Amino acid sequence: MFNKIYEKIRKFIKKFGFIFIYIFIFLILTMDLPYYISAPGGLMNTKDKIKNTNFKMSGSLNMAYVTEIHATIPTLIWAWINPDWDVETEAETVTGSESVEDMEFRNKMMLEEASNTALKLAYEKSNIEYKMKNVKVYLTYIDDLAKTNLQVGDQILKVDNTKINTKEDLYNYISTKKVGDKVTFEVIRNNKKTSKKATLIDVQGYPKVGALVSETFNLKSNHPIKLKFKESESGPSGGLMLTLTLYSYLNEIDLTHGHTIVGTGTIDEFGNVGEISGVKYKLIGAVNKGADIFLVPAGSNYKEAKKVKNEKGYKIDLVPVKTFDEALKYLENL
Repeated sequence: MFNKIYEKIRKFIKKFGFIFIYIFIFLILTMDLPYYISAPGGLMNTKDKIKNTNFKMSGSLNMAYVTEIHATIPTLIWAWINPDWDVETEAETVTGSESVEDMEFRNKMMLEEASNTALKLAYEKSNIEYKMKNVKVYLTYIDDLAKTNLQVGDQILKVDNTKINTKEDLYNYISTKKVGDKVTFEVIRNNKKTSKKATLIDVQGYPKVGALVSETFNLKSNHPIKLKFKESESGPSGGLMLTLTLYSYLNEIDLTHGHTIVGTGTIDEFGNVGEISGVKYKLIGAVNKGADIFLVPAGSNYKEAKKVKNEKGYKIDLVPVKTFDEALKYLENL
């Protein structure tokens, strides 16, 4: 009896064994490992982010991005061979005990805040009137040292019965307190109002909750602009280039002068350009796509980009900028 069963199994394996081998190889090659890979990315033409305009430029303004890959065995092997690819563990890609989901939520909120800030600044630089509506303040990060039952994703409505309309309202109220004070938050969580607590901690000598917040809002103007982003896009590093593009379209000024211009850097409401991560990969990606000019935040980002440019012998024009006005003046004088 056992001989017959063995013979049937042997014949089955002989007949269909190659299928199991293919399945095994497929699983090995596609199985996600607890590593992330950062690699040179490409360019995103910022005009593609604006839905309602017919203005055309002779060149292009572009955001640069980093290619981020959830590692598999083949990509991990290639990353060890390729000097332009870097590997991080899953734990290194998040902060403290933060989950990947919390990190992704924060990056999505930062993209929305950055795009709103870019449009607001472009209106102001173009002397176009606007109104801010539907302002919301969300918690996007909580430090491990924070003493609170707040959660990432909470929308903050009040602190100790003080209404919070903007981030500044929150910062101003907390600044009136002392380290060790207890405060009560009214928040919306899972579409329900609820009360949460926090004990303020010492952060570089100041009372803080130990959290980060993002502010989202809508802008109403006689020159309406609608922006669109892919589900896969996130983060604030396209703020500078988006502001330049919006300004260009609002005023119908071709800032490119026929060049392929790439840039990176955050933007705040005052027009200051902030540093970003992954500048090496963005520069390499820009060069690979034939860019003529790369705008980069002045400071450590510029130093890193300049080092990569010199090491690889790139001919691209590397331009450090501190503010929107600096970047605008450079492009106007091309």
